[in-house]
Amino acid sequence: MNRLLPVLTVILLLLVVVDRLGHVVSAALVTTTSAPALHPAVPHPSRSVAAAPHVADSADVEDTSSAGATPTIDRLARLATRQQLAREAGETYIDSLILSTDSVVRRWPDRSGPLRIAIIEGGPREWTPQMADYVRDAMSRWEGAGLGVRFEEVHDTTDADITVHWIDRFAFDRAGQTDLTWDQLGRVRHASVALAVHTSVGLPIPESALLAVAVHETGHALGLPHSADSTDVMFPATRTGTLSDRDRRTALLLYRLAPGPIRDIGAR
Repeated sequence: MNRLLPVLTVILLLLVVVDRLGHVVSAALVTTTSAPALHPAVPHPSRSVAAAPHVADSADVEDTSSAGATPTIDRLARLATRQQLAREAGETYIDSLILSTDSVVRRWPDRSGPLRIAIIEGGPREWTPQMADYVRDAMSRWEGAGLGVRFEEVHDTTDADITVHWIDRFAFDRAGQTDLTWDQLGRVRHASVALAVHTSVGLPIPESALLAVAVHETGHALGLPHSADSTDVMFPATRTGTLSDRDRRTALLLYRLAPGPIRDIGAR
């Protein structure tokens, strides 16, 4: 029986795909906001202290569950997903996504082409072309994670899946913000990223922090949640732009899972 379980799981997942392709799915859109913040060490009036970047995040999530009981075939597929998540729980932080989205796997749907990203240059007076290069660097780092997602820079924002722009500062402790739009099946449809050049108190954000925030926010644009490990890029107070093994494993797992709810509704 143990040998047949993987085969049965694959068959069930294929049946779910075929079943969903045969139905028209209502794409009722919802939005969540993920907002990393930068908290530099505030200089004392009598001495100079170097700003220490500190990225943090918050998220407001709306329940996208459908009414009614979950069909048996979907319950079995969701059980297989939960079992896979349990097996890899210690090696990833995907559980953070499941908790923050009310048991919905949320990511970009599989596609043959790249994600189109529009980098809107300019804005704040202190903006420099190097800041756009940080975003391109961030895209390259996530592409190198091996999750099968590619980026293509476009100039028309109306044709973009992801837009990135800069502002002078946020009104509160925050260095970046990513707004995601997705449907009831957890398929991300659009991402909007805002990056600040100053902290909320007006201090310039150091170059290393600008890169770290760009990598962190690009992770959110891909659908990644926060990590509780301070060595990960997706840690709420990250100070690194280098992807950890856990960052890569979490991204790989996310894009191996089918988007959509994993919680059963009305199961008996």
